[in-house]
Formats: sequence, C-alpha cells, structure tokens
Amino acid sequence: MKIGCYVSVVAGQKGFEHNVSGHIQIPLQAMKLLIEAGHECHLITTEFDESRTMPNCLPDGLTVHTVIDSRRRGGVVTRTSSEGSGVSLLTLLKQVREIKQICKEANLDVLHFYGYNRTAQLAGGLRLLGLRIPVVVTLFAANLPEKISLFSKYLWSKLDAIVTATDYVKSQLEQRGLSVTQVRHGIVRDIANEFDGSAIEPRHRVLFWRDLTIPNGADIALGAFIALADQYPEVQFDIAVRRHWDEMKDVEQQIESFKNVSLYRFPYAEGVSIPKLLMESICVVMPIRDISIDPQLVIAESLAMGVPVVATNLRSNPEFVIENETGKLIELDDLQGAISALDHLLSNREQAKKMGTNAKEFIENNWNWNHYVNEITDIYRLIFKA
Repeated sequence: MKIGCYVSVVAGQKGFEHNVSGHIQIPLQAMKLLIEAGHECHLITTEFDESRTMPNCLPDGLTVHTVIDSRRRGGVVTRTSSEGSGVSLLTLLKQVREIKQICKEANLDVLHFYGYNRTAQLAGGLRLLGLRIPVVVTLFAANLPEKISLFSKYLWSKLDAIVTATDYVKSQLEQRGLSVTQVRHGIVRDIANEFDGSAIEPRHRVLFWRDLTIPNGADIALGAFIALADQYPEVQFDIAVRRHWDEMKDVEQQIESFKNVSLYRFPYAEGVSIPKLLMESICVVMPIRDISIDPQLVIAESLAMGVPVVATNLRSNPEFVIENETGKLIELDDLQGAISALDHLLSNREQAKKMGTNAKEFIENNWNWNHYVNEITDIYRLIFKA
C-alpha cells in the first residue's frame, strides 16, 4: 500500500535533533513501522530553510516531499514567540494544489494527516476541492469549540476516518457527533537508550522537565520544591528545561538560597542529561495546566523509565497516572496538593519505588506499538473499499 502522511513543521532547529515534539514523534514512528511491514510511505511536510534540519527519528526508506506552509507561524518554530496570525488564503490554495499534485504523482492510495483541528479542516478541504483518495486524520487533542460552524462541520464531514489514541479525546469528539476509531500507540523516545553509561547514583532526585512556563505548571513545581527543600536536604530538586518565549522570570533568584534546588537549561552542561536525571529520580512532578497532546508524552516517557509521576487530574492524564499505582493526581492550580503528594512519596520511598515498577509495567503492557500497524491498515483498507 502507498501511504502519504502529512505532518507540518517536521524540521527543527539544528542541535535539537533529539528534542522532538510528540506530534512529530508519533507519525514518524508510525511510518517507520509501516515501512518495516512492507508498505511504501511518503512524508509530506512544510518547507524549511538551511537553519533547520530533520530529526534523528526520521525513518530510513521514507520519501519526503515539502509544500508551502499556509499558516503565519510567527516565532513559534524558533520558540521565540507564540503562534502567528492565522492562515493566508492564497497560500492555502497553493498548499492544497501542491499536496494534490504529490498524491497524484506518487500514486498514493491513502493520505493520513496527523495534527489538530486545523489539520483536520485542511484534510476535509482537500477532499472538498477534489482530492480523489481517502483521507484519515489522527487527532492528538480535541481542540474544538463547543459549537462548530456550519462550514467547519461540513469540512469535518468530508473526512473518511478520524483516529485518536486516548479515551478522553475519543469521548470529546464523539460528544460532538463525530465517528472516531481509537488506536493506541506507544512512546517513541527510548530515553534509557540515550544514556551515556556514566555512573548512576541511588535515586535521590525530584524532577520537573518541561518548558519553564505557567501553562506547564512550572510555578507549582517550583513552589513545591522550595516548600520541601529544607525538609528533605538529602533530596536534589531539579528543573530541566528548554528554551521558551514565555518563560517564568527570576527563577534563579528564587532558588539561589537552596543548595539542593537546581535549574538546568538545554543544551545541558556536561554530566547532566535527561536519562541520568530520570534514572536517579524518586519521582517526576508535572502539574501541567495546558496539555498540548493526548497523551502527554513527557508523562508517559517518565513512567516508562520506572518513575512515578505527580500530575494534574486533567484530560488524559488519569489514563496514565493512576492514583497510588503509577503516581499521584492533584487538582489544577493546587500548590498544597502538589506539596502533599510529593511529601507523601518522599516520606514513603518503598511505596514510590513500587509505583515506579508499576509505572514501567503499565506503559509496556498498555501503551506499545504491538498492534498499531494492523489496526491502522485495517482502517485504510476499510475506507479504500468504501
């Protein structure tokens, strides 16, 4: 089967080839497995210049096509500002023409889009404007308004199949009258395999590893670390972050009086790495307010490393962080809840260790790639025959 997969902005900044967002990791791994199963895969992505490069997880044997990007993205691709101002209609029409031409020249059997609601509307628009092959959309989140406009609803109706991974997104889409097939996937980044083999100390850390922003709950994590640092002087409270345009201010000043609270910025200094930090962690604290993808891979990846997670009781998080089994759930904006949950784990190390064992087994058994190819190609075949 000849399968085209559309994923926008796959190319990232040079030096960040391992630091790849989940909405890129998932489709690239899916294509890798499809190629290994004997299918021909074509990646269609947006154009990029010499300052950017493809990620290391780009599979071998993949044909890559680029098309113009109709979205005004501002500084989002360089992580210097929020997204730009919408879509250029003329550029959108050109993008549609280019995608249709690729599908025709490559003689594709199906076109699979990965993304969010605007990507789904692009896919529906292609069908509306004469794309003859069926389209599938994998949605990473249910970012839909409560009321969909008539035109948007019409675009959604043109989709041949909608796929998502989590119970939460599936239920949200179904509540809006959409037919959805759930196909679970695994994680892509094998963090343990990135480990450089340096000496590992016994677990003595608590880790927050995400953008240093309010939407990611960095203020809650920082507040909990500061509240407990003196109570647990033998514990190292670590914040490992990458560049972001809306970073919290004055964090260094807030932690400078605490010898056991550290801030690490990517690219990390020698001797500091995410694999080492996770292997030495008692738990991970992720009080996220704004989930960018369901599942939130930073949570799934932490659990896969055998580390329990303290996370917000939000969207798909409870499908991964199971209370007192794989971690602890707290409510949104609940600093005291974060402090209490973290205090509980630090004062009950054997229970935390058991949660970590449970977490690793849970991900291995429930969120893997074992059935993905069969399940997704069944969808392709069904709509291809329709």
